[in-house]
Amino acid sequence: MKFVYRLAFASLILFTACKKEKSWDVDVKEQNVKLAIHDISQDFFNDSIPLATLRKNYPFFFDTNSDEIWEAQRRDKKEINIYTKSRKIFGNFDQLNNSLVPVFQRYQYYFPEYKIPTVYTYSSGLQNLNYPVMFSQQSGLLFIAMDAYLGTKEKLYDSIGVDRYLRANMELDRLPSQTVDAIANDIVTFSPRNQLFIDHILYEGKKLILQDALLADTPDEYKLGYSPEQIQWCIDNEGQIWNFFVEQNYVFSSDVSLKKRFLDLAPFSKFNNEIEQNSPGRIGAWVGLQIIRQYLRENPKVELKTLLEDMDAQKIFKDSKYKPALEGKSGTVYTTKTINGKDYHFVK
Repeated sequence: MKFVYRLAFASLILFTACKKEKSWDVDVKEQNVKLAIHDISQDFFNDSIPLATLRKNYPFFFDTNSDEIWEAQRRDKKEINIYTKSRKIFGNFDQLNNSLVPVFQRYQYYFPEYKIPTVYTYSSGLQNLNYPVMFSQQSGLLFIAMDAYLGTKEKLYDSIGVDRYLRANMELDRLPSQTVDAIANDIVTFSPRNQLFIDHILYEGKKLILQDALLADTPDEYKLGYSPEQIQWCIDNEGQIWNFFVEQNYVFSSDVSLKKRFLDLAPFSKFNNEIEQNSPGRIGAWVGLQIIRQYLRENPKVELKTLLEDMDAQKIFKDSKYKPALEGKSGTVYTTKTINGKDYHFVK
């Protein structure tokens, strides 16, 4: 399998597609969204507030541990230090509010029947770093572990051995993408009976297309937790990646190991050859996103909610007409913008 590993040399990347990208440019000014944000940990570490009051106000926060254990945690200096660092990053929550309101304006536009959640922030004591945002449409709750956004160079992460490949998402500007990912995990339909590899990659693709819809002016790097170099590697090798899946008879395989190799969080995807360490983890999710984008180019009248509820992955794949060239242009049209000295990829 031949792979090309190169970086873009121009500040603007233009790939000519046969069909235009589906437009997510919608007017949401009329969507009146006001978020209620509550900091659970602010009250938790305030020892003047009785534990009984906390249990009453935040029943979902407490498990079956005894009051003695909870009281000890409230006074734990390490826990307090983690929360203090977290709150310095989040400040008075203006930035959090300003970053999430546009997300939920679009959420309300596409899903008017869904309610806007109440937002609860907390410090997890570095326990919920991999999946720091939790969302439930049914209960109308959104939880954010603030200590997951202390920055890629945070020494606390060094102290517990957080892998470097996970740290890309540990910046506050990545939180909106992870919020939409949490929303997608809750509202995008998936049947446990659909266990082919194509089922799984298109499920991931549909979750990522929700980020295209709900996030304005957001690079693909944020959506996937990648670096600019990793996205460029995907673009350069899209045809070779897909050809590998086809040649290995993976596309319609029910082999459960494929999910772990190509869809789970990992430093790289498991091609089982010499090139794999150049690849980002979850490469199957990126491919799934390209298939869904191609499907929407071919079927522009399909509504977002209809797509997310459609569990016929084989039909979606067939109707997408996805077949990237072994070498050449990607079907997705990208431009790049420089952020902190690196060129990030935006869908044009």
